Parts: sequence; structure tokens; C-alpha cells
Amino acid sequence: MSLTKPIFSLLSYLLIALAMTACGGSSDTQSSSINTGSTDTDTDTDTSTACDAPVTELSSAFLEFVAAPNVTVVLSEDGCTVSLESAGKPDHTSSYWDAANASGLYVEPEDAELFNQQRSPGDIEDYINDYDLTVPVAPELAATPSATPLGAIGIAISGAPIFNDSEGNGDVSFGVIQGFDRNGAHTGPETYHYHIEPKAISYDDDGLVGIMADGFFIYGRRDYETGEYPSDLDESNGHIGLTLYSESEEGEYHYHISNEQYLNGEYYLIFPGNFQGTPSDIN
Repeated sequence: MSLTKPIFSLLSYLLIALAMTACGGSSDTQSSSINTGSTDTDTDTDTSTACDAPVTELSSAFLEFVAAPNVTVVLSEDGCTVSLESAGKPDHTSSYWDAANASGLYVEPEDAELFNQQRSPGDIEDYINDYDLTVPVAPELAATPSATPLGAIGIAISGAPIFNDSEGNGDVSFGVIQGFDRNGAHTGPETYHYHIEPKAISYDDDGLVGIMADGFFIYGRRDYETGEYPSDLDESNGHIGLTLYSESEEGEYHYHISNEQYLNGEYYLIFPGNFQGTPSDIN
């Protein structure tokens, strides 16, 4: 097959950023940017280390994060790591935005009575967060998988964090799911986050969903090459293959949203497995 993929230079990123500023595409409180090297704000937190294959430009998959209004992407000066920062608030509609709709993103729940009975407390606006993740530009599979913790285990292209299949008191239950919005998400503890396939980002497709704490990207349920559900996934719903953003004909390791129905319903967990790479902390 012929694979066509976007290739963007650092100059292209800078031109896009300048154009957005000129057109009012960014603001002090909600902006996307891509930078290289150190700045006054990242000098003390630079965690880059020497690597075998440093880069001078980021993988084109990161363009999706750059295009989102809530994520900042920074390539380290040595070209070995990339850092993402987000306030954790999504760029799409939700029933967890304040119903007064100051954000302009509030939508009524599909079943208002049931949602109001099961919803988690708090609105998206109530929380102030800062999610920082630094990963290698070329993550590698670890010798052994590692379990995911409670809390943020990845960052979606919307800017909101990805959680695993557990709540503090056990697996995500049907009752908890009844309090999710249309994107498989709810609030608490102290943040809006996804457990289930987020339809505003990916719905039964091969779209980029986000990046996990071990540096590997996660995509929708379908395979980019075949358009079907991949049949060669490992225990973490990952495999080596082509994506829209592949930089080699062999592809690279990446995850998919689980294509197995959860609790016999039309629910698909984002990440019910283990990290197959070495995870970094999401601070």
C-alpha cells in the first residue's frame, strides 16, 4: 500500500504558532505551543538525558497535541525527550462543564434523570490541575510489563488525563458508568478524566487518542492498515504496525483502545492492561 503521512519541520511548527497568535488562535489561559531547547520555565525541570538517536524535530503525531488548545509540547534541547503539559481540561463538550455554560461547552446529558443520580460531584471548572509528562522521543519496550496506578496514566489529545479500568474501590462498575458523560468520563478525584472510549476524540476508528506515560501513543479500536479490529494485539492491546504518523515502513509499537465490550454493554475501556514500556511519572 502507499502510505502518505504528514511531515512537519520545526519551522512549520513555528509558523503555525505565529499564525495562530496573529489570528487570535491562542490566549494567555488556553494555548498550544511547541518549543525546542530550554526556557525560563523549564530550566529547572529539564529531565532530558543522552540518547542514541536524538532528533531535531518531533514525530508528526505530536501535531495533534499542538493543534489542541490545551496542550503544550516541548522538545528537549538535546533532542532526546519531549514534554507535554496540560491543565487537564478537555477541549470538547461535556455534561460535566458547569450547566451555567460560561465555557460554552456544556451539553445536556442523554438521560438527565439518571445522570444526575449517578454523576460524580463537581464541575470541570472547579479543578485546577497541571499535568506534566516527559517521555523519550523513541520509547522502547521494557523487559517486563508494569501495572498502571490509580490516577493519570496518560494524556489525551484533548488535554484531559486518561485513567485505567479501576476506581479507588475496585473496577469501574456499571453504576459508575451511568454517571459518565458521552465521552466515557467523569470528575474526581479532583479532575475530569476518561475511562471509556472518548467519542469526541475517537469512536470506532483508528484516530490518535493520546499518549501513555511510557511514551507510546494510543489509537482508536481499528487498525490503520486494514480498517479492521487488529487481531495481533498483546495483553495491553498493543502491537507493532503502521499508523497515520509512522515514520518507517515497518511501523512502530502503539496501543489501541480495547475492542472487547465491557460489562456486556457498548463500553470500551481505554487502557485495561499494563504498561509495556517504562512509565514516567505524570506530575
